[in-house]
Amino acid sequence: MLYLALKTLHLLMAIAFVGTLFFQVFIFAPVARQLPEDQRGRLAVLFGHQARHIIHWVALFLYGAGIALVWPYRAMLADPLASSFSLLLSLKLMLAVLIIGHYVAMIVLRSKERITDRGMRMLNISLLAHAVALVICAKAMFIL
Repeated sequence: MLYLALKTLHLLMAIAFVGTLFFQVFIFAPVARQLPEDQRGRLAVLFGHQARHIIHWVALFLYGAGIALVWPYRAMLADPLASSFSLLLSLKLMLAVLIIGHYVAMIVLRSKERITDRGMRMLNISLLAHAVALVICAKAMFIL
């Protein structure tokens, strides 16, 4: 029962995480570019504040449930080439760490005001690509 609850929580948080990135890359950013600069700035601040408030909780539950779900499989990580499952699990974990790295880079670059709008767009596209690849690995783990 606990496994099912963790799996459901993990899947729901993955949907929220990837959905937020998808919305940001394919809906919000193109619409915001059509607004005058002053409106775009205000909208970006409001959207960014709300997204960061929510996404931190989403990430906490996503990664927390993910760690709990991977724990029983930790011995398989010693030899990632032993099976397709262990290879995909290792790749999934690597992608999860890269996603955390993206967010750390984003926080550092923002705090030092060293990232442009174009840089943020590229970072968000990269985040979305990594997240989609992670989802594909997750699905393939139980098929292959």
